[in-house]
Amino acid sequence: MRLSVAISEARVVRAPALLQWMRTAAAYWVESDEEGALYVAVFNDFPKSVEAVAGLLSEADDLRGVRIALEGRPIVNRASFYESLLCYGQSFRVSSESYCRRQAMIMRDDGSCADRACASPCWLICSACLMRPRDQRSAQRAEASSFAELARHAEIEWCPRLHL
Repeated sequence: MRLSVAISEARVVRAPALLQWMRTAAAYWVESDEEGALYVAVFNDFPKSVEAVAGLLSEADDLRGVRIALEGRPIVNRASFYESLLCYGQSFRVSSESYCRRQAMIMRDDGSCADRACASPCWLICSACLMRPRDQRSAQRAEASSFAELARHAEIEWCPRLHL
């Protein structure tokens, strides 16, 4: 999959480590738009490059001004996307294949998820939680009928652990 990250030149100048992470991408360049110069990094091997992408986004600090696109589709909820990157990275640090289901059970048991009967194998995709009108995409979420659609609306369909 192709993932691109674009960050303003002003931000890159303030945080030089951003440029170091951008250089780990398959390609990076500077381009201009109506808002000024942007540094763009393209990771052609995503999610294999998840560690580099997570490192880049962690250096960005505030994700509001960062543009992220997966296969050309803009990522709307960048904070949740970053959480999913961290979750995927953590899943490699444990030996059990049931990491995702365990995380989902923890969320239900600690009260983070209101639907204790939710059968989602991923704590980032709880059908009940996604159906709550939290943002402008709530109408799309309400129409989502399959797990694959919920994963797409949650912007984590890229995760190899989902086995869609």
